[in-house]
Amino acid sequence: MDAIVDSSGPLPRLPNWGYLTADMNKADWSLTYKNGYQVTHGIVSYSDEPQGVFFALKSILYTPDGAEHQELLFQKIPFAAATARHRVTSCFPFTDCQVNEDVQAVLHTCNDDVGLNSYYIVDSEDNYIQIDRYNKKTQEVKGTFQLTFAVRKNRSPGDPLPDTLRFRNGRFHTKIIRYKARGE
Repeated sequence: MDAIVDSSGPLPRLPNWGYLTADMNKADWSLTYKNGYQVTHGIVSYSDEPQGVFFALKSILYTPDGAEHQELLFQKIPFAAATARHRVTSCFPFTDCQVNEDVQAVLHTCNDDVGLNSYYIVDSEDNYIQIDRYNKKTQEVKGTFQLTFAVRKNRSPGDPLPDTLRFRNGRFHTKIIRYKARGE
């Protein structure tokens, strides 16, 4: 499935297919913002270390006006036809970490274009993403996950989230979407 990103209008126009749900600190993460909305999709990603083609899973929660949001991002998920459970670590390109082969995850909070906080994986916890099904033909991917995040720096004022976020009973079913440039 190809998608063209359209940034016109008052709300973000990102591709959305399927769902991503989880209990965050015992509350439904997808219902964080009353009358808000959620965008979920997979995208193809490329890595130099380790070298290869992977996919990323992104889910973004928005307030009704689209200003405040939370973005949950998994990176470096291997393409695999078989069921596989992957360890998730805190390594993320912008944190000066050592390169490894683990799947990576981060959660960012924002207000309009201003970043508030970045939450990184607590490596001592049992963090994983389980791929239960990947259909190469339709590009659908389905699975489960569990994550524990903590903010790595002093919290920004205005962020309503606590310092530690525990995602439990995470489930997703989405498609990997290829972005196209305008005119392509």
